[in-house]
Amino acid sequence: MNFPMNAPSRLTSRFYLWFPVCAFLIVFAGFARTYYLRPIFEVRPLPLLLHLHGFLFTSWFVLFFVQARLVAKDRVDLHRRLGILGAILAPLCTGVALTVAIHAVRRSYLATPASFTNLRVRPLAMDFGTSLMFLVLVAIALYLRKRPDFHKRFMVLACCSILLPAIGRIPYVWDTIGFWGLVAVTEIPPVACILYDTMKHRRLHPAFGWGGAAVLASFPAFMLIGATDFWLRFVTSLVRL
Repeated sequence: MNFPMNAPSRLTSRFYLWFPVCAFLIVFAGFARTYYLRPIFEVRPLPLLLHLHGFLFTSWFVLFFVQARLVAKDRVDLHRRLGILGAILAPLCTGVALTVAIHAVRRSYLATPASFTNLRVRPLAMDFGTSLMFLVLVAIALYLRKRPDFHKRFMVLACCSILLPAIGRIPYVWDTIGFWGLVAVTEIPPVACILYDTMKHRRLHPAFGWGGAAVLASFPAFMLIGATDFWLRFVTSLVRL
C-alpha cells in the first residue's frame, strides 16, 4: 500500500489522513455487534474463519492510515517497505472474504435447499463483486505506485468499494432502506470523495473519473447480476461442491 510522493506532489490536504479514519468508523459501526464489541452482545465464540476475516480487514484499514501518515511525515522509505505488506494483505483479504461469503450461503442452502431463490443469493453477488473490485483497484494502485496522484486516489476507491457489507450491518439500515437503498447509501462515500477532490483541485482527476465511474456503476451491476437465473444456477452449483 504505497503512497510514494515527490516534494512537488506532497499532500496538500488532510483528506488522505482522515479518510481511512472515517472509513474505519463505518466498518466499526457495522461490525461492532458481531465482532469488535461481540463479548457485550453475544456470548457464543466466533469461528476462527470469521476472526481471521475481521483481523485481516482491520489490519488493512490500520495499514492504510499508517501509510498515509508516513507520507505526511516524509517517511517514504518506510512507506515503500510497508507497501509490500499491503500487496500481500489485499489478496488475503479478498480470498478470506469470498470464503466467508460462500460458507454462509452453503449453510443456508444445506439448511433449506428448497428456499434457494434469486433473492436469497443476491447478497453473494454483492460480496463477490465488491471483493473482486477491491482487489482490482488495489492492483491498479500498486501498478501506478510511481504516479502518486493516481495511486492514492485508487487506494481511496479501493476502500470505498468494500464499505457495503459494513453499511448494511449498521443497526436499522438494512431494515429501513432495503437492497437498492443500501446500494444508494454505499455510493455516498465515493461520491463525496470525488466531489471534494474535484472542488479542491478544480478539475476531475482521471483516476476518480474512470475509477470512480467503475466503482459507482459496479454496485447496481452486482445487484442486477445477483437477480439473474444464471447467478442462481452458478451459486447453486457452487454450494453443492
